[in-house]
Amino acid sequence: MKAILCGASRYVRNLLGRLGERWQITLIDPSEAALKELMNAHATVVKILAGDAASPVLLDKAGLGNADYFLALTDSDKVNLAAVQFARERGVRHILSVLYDLELEEEFQKLDVHLLLPGNMVGSTLYHYLQDPRIQVFPVSRGMGEVVEVEVTRDNWIAGMSVRVLEDPEWRLGGLFRAGEWMPLALDPVLEEGDRLILLGKRNFFRSVCSILACANMPFPTAWGRGILMILNGGDAAEVLKEGMYLVRNTRVGHIAILYDPARTPDPMALLESRQVRHDVHLHAISGRLADEIQDVCRQDHIGLVVMRPLARSFLKSLSRPETIALAHGLTCPLLVSRSTPPYERILVPFNGTAMAELALETAVGLAEQTGALVDAAVVQEPDFIHGESRESWRNGTFRKVRDISHIHKVKIGEIECHGNPVKEITALADAYQLMVVGSSTPQKELLAPHVGELLVERAPCSVLILASDTP
Repeated sequence: MKAILCGASRYVRNLLGRLGERWQITLIDPSEAALKELMNAHATVVKILAGDAASPVLLDKAGLGNADYFLALTDSDKVNLAAVQFARERGVRHILSVLYDLELEEEFQKLDVHLLLPGNMVGSTLYHYLQDPRIQVFPVSRGMGEVVEVEVTRDNWIAGMSVRVLEDPEWRLGGLFRAGEWMPLALDPVLEEGDRLILLGKRNFFRSVCSILACANMPFPTAWGRGILMILNGGDAAEVLKEGMYLVRNTRVGHIAILYDPARTPDPMALLESRQVRHDVHLHAISGRLADEIQDVCRQDHIGLVVMRPLARSFLKSLSRPETIALAHGLTCPLLVSRSTPPYERILVPFNGTAMAELALETAVGLAEQTGALVDAAVVQEPDFIHGESRESWRNGTFRKVRDISHIHKVKIGEIECHGNPVKEITALADAYQLMVVGSSTPQKELLAPHVGELLVERAPCSVLILASDTP
C-alpha cells in the first residue's frame, strides 16, 4: 500500500516504527535533514520531498494520484487543510489530518476527512486507523492500559454466540452497545452483527483482539468448507476440470470431490492422471436428481465451493424460476458457473451496497489475493431509481462501502459507475474480465419479471461465482 505523509513530527516517527514491509511511504517536510534521517531509519520510506506540503506541484510530484492513503500531519492547520483539499480533488480514497484549531473542524468535515486531535498517543491511534477502521483504541492509566471498542461483523466467529466466549486473561468485557443502546451483560446476551463491544486490557492488547475478533478471516473458499466439488456430467467435463484444478492450485483447498455421470463422462481418475494431483479425491456417481446429489455431497465432504457448467435452459423454466440462482440458494457454499476463463486476471463485482454485495466484494478480494487478480466494483444507477433517498446520497454511500472494504483489506478496488439497465451494463463490462462475483439475496422473482442475478449468470461471457449463503 502507498501512503503520503506530510510532516516529520514525532507522530510520524512513531507511526513509521510500527508499519510493516507492505507499506511504501513518501514523506514531505521542509527539513531535508529530517527527511533523510527518517529514510535512513525506516525501509518503508521509499521517497522524500523537501518543501511545502500545501504546494500542488510538490504533491503531484509525490505521486498523489497513485496514493492509497494521504496523512496531513504538519503543525499548521492551514497547510493541512490545503493539502487534504488537493488530495480529495486528486481522488485519494483515504485521507486523515491532524487538527489543532477546532474552529476549522467544519472545513475539514466538508471534505470527508478522518480527523485526529493531537495527544500523547497519536502515533498509536494512527497505526490503529491504518490497520482496521472498525476498531477504536483509547489509552487509559497514563498509557499503561487501553480501552478497545470493536464492532461484531458477520465474518467474526463470535457472531451468534454468548458474550461468555469473550472471557480472556488479557482483557475484560466492559460493555456492549446494540443499536445505540446499552445491553446489560448480566442477561448473557447473544452477540449479533453490528454490536459494539467495549474491552479493557493492558497496553497493546489491541493486537490480540484484532487477530481473534476482526482480522483472522479464513481464505477463500475454506470459510465455507475444505473441499472443492466438480460436477462432470457431459462432454465438457475436461473444461470444468481445468477451471476446478486452477482453483485447487491457487487456493487452500484440502481435498477434491467429483460428482459425475458414468454414462456421459470419461473416467474422472483418467482425466486427473496428467494433472499431478496431490489432494485426496472422492468420487461420487450421479444416481438421482442433480440438485439433491450436489447437496448430499456438499454435506458429506464438507465442500467449500461447487464448480459446474451452466445449466441447460428452456423457455418454460425461465418463466417459472431462476434455476441456477435457486440451486445456489440450496447450497451452504458458493457456486461457480464455469465458462473456462481462467487464469483470473481481473474480477468484476456488481455492487449495490447490500450485505450480500459486500460479502461478494470481500470474497472477490480474498480470491484476488490468492490469484494475483485485480478487483473492480461496478455500481449501476437505474433510470427508475427509487431508494427512498436522493440519487447522489445513495451513490456516495454505496461507493463509501467499497472504500471501507478497500481500507480494511488494504487492497485497491477499482470503482466503475454506470447508468442504465443493470444486466445490460454489467454484461457489457464483463467482456474484459475472467470472473464475475455475484451476491444473491433471494432465489425468488416476480411473475413474468426477470431475475437480475439469473440473467447475469446466463449472459456473462466469463465464469460467474454466486454467493447465496452468508454463513461465513
